[in-house]
Amino acid sequence: MLGSAPAAALPAITALAGGAILPMIADTMIPEAFEDAHLLIGLITVAGFLVAFALSHAA
Repeated sequence: MLGSAPAAALPAITALAGGAILPMIADTMIPEAFEDAHLLIGLITVAGFLVAFALSHAA
Protein backbone atom coordinates (compact mmCIF):
# COMPACT_ATOMS: atom_id res chain seq x y z
CA MET A 1 0.00 0.00 0.00
CA LEU A 2 2.89 2.36 0.71
CA GLY A 3 5.18 0.99 -1.95
CA SER A 4 4.94 4.15 -4.00
CA ALA A 5 5.30 6.50 -0.99
CA PRO A 6 8.25 8.89 -1.18
CA ALA A 7 11.32 7.84 0.79
CA ALA A 8 11.00 10.88 3.08
CA ALA A 9 7.49 9.82 4.14
CA LEU A 10 8.48 6.42 5.54
CA PRO A 11 10.43 7.74 8.58
CA ALA A 12 7.50 10.05 9.39
CA ILE A 13 5.06 7.15 9.18
CA THR A 14 7.28 5.02 11.41
CA ALA A 15 7.62 7.85 13.94
CA LEU A 16 3.85 8.32 13.99
CA ALA A 17 3.33 4.61 14.60
CA GLY A 18 5.94 4.60 17.37
CA GLY A 19 4.34 7.64 18.94
CA ALA A 20 0.97 5.88 18.91
CA ILE A 21 2.41 2.73 20.49
CA LEU A 22 4.03 4.51 23.47
CA PRO A 23 0.80 5.74 25.10
CA MET A 24 -0.84 2.36 24.52
CA ILE A 25 2.05 0.62 26.27
CA ALA A 26 1.87 3.11 29.13
CA ASP A 27 -1.87 2.55 29.55
CA THR A 28 -1.44 -1.22 29.52
CA MET A 29 1.83 -1.76 31.37
CA ILE A 30 1.60 0.99 33.98
CA PRO A 31 -1.99 0.77 35.32
CA GLU A 32 -1.18 2.56 38.57
CA ALA A 33 0.01 5.62 36.68
CA PHE A 34 -3.02 5.41 34.40
CA GLU A 35 -5.34 5.52 37.44
CA ASP A 36 -3.68 8.67 38.79
CA ALA A 37 -3.21 10.67 35.57
CA HIS A 38 -5.77 9.11 33.26
CA LEU A 39 -5.71 11.64 30.40
CA LEU A 40 -2.09 12.73 30.66
CA ILE A 41 -0.18 9.45 31.09
CA GLY A 42 0.34 8.95 27.34
CA LEU A 43 1.59 12.50 26.87
CA ILE A 44 3.84 12.26 29.93
CA THR A 45 5.31 8.96 28.68
CA VAL A 46 6.02 10.32 25.20
CA ALA A 47 7.54 13.49 26.69
CA GLY A 48 9.80 11.35 28.88
CA PHE A 49 11.01 9.35 25.89
CA LEU A 50 11.65 12.55 23.93
CA VAL A 51 13.66 14.06 26.80
CA ALA A 52 15.68 10.84 27.17
CA PHE A 53 16.33 10.79 23.42
CA ALA A 54 17.40 14.44 23.41
CA LEU A 55 19.72 13.95 26.37
CA SER A 56 21.30 10.85 24.84
CA HIS A 57 22.04 12.72 21.60
CA ALA A 58 23.12 16.04 23.17
CA ALA A 59 26.78 15.14 23.44
